[in-house]
Amino acid sequence: MTTMTESTGDTAESTEVLATEITFVEPLLGFEEYLGFDLTDIDPAGVLLSLRSRLDPALRFVLTRPERFFADYAPELADVVLEAVGAGDPAAVSVYVILTIPTGLADATANVRAPVVVADDTGRAVQVVLDDESLSMNRPLVS
Repeated sequence: MTTMTESTGDTAESTEVLATEITFVEPLLGFEEYLGFDLTDIDPAGVLLSLRSRLDPALRFVLTRPERFFADYAPELADVVLEAVGAGDPAAVSVYVILTIPTGLADATANVRAPVVVADDTGRAVQVVLDDESLSMNRPLVS
């Protein structure tokens, strides 16, 4: 996994933004030609993250770590998922959910049925559709 540092702003108080290069081993559903992305924090606390295509920077998804909003969310990842991203065990990956934000966080939803799994050491990623009918593709972020 490659981490890049980018300075933003042109003042003495410029902010450092860390960007992690993510490469999907299988494309995101519906975005077959896009495999390379940069993952960066949107806010200083790292609650919201930007997943921006390196091929087309106008293509961007907003992600979050599910544990920030859903204490009960603990997806079981199959061995084949870990193998696909080159991780030996579940502790070697980070799990993110893609958000839909119509007007703000108050009406935002998270796709907890199809999380993005990223190997922490390589940046290899895959979106997994979990075989659990109880998981929603549009779970409210806040209730």
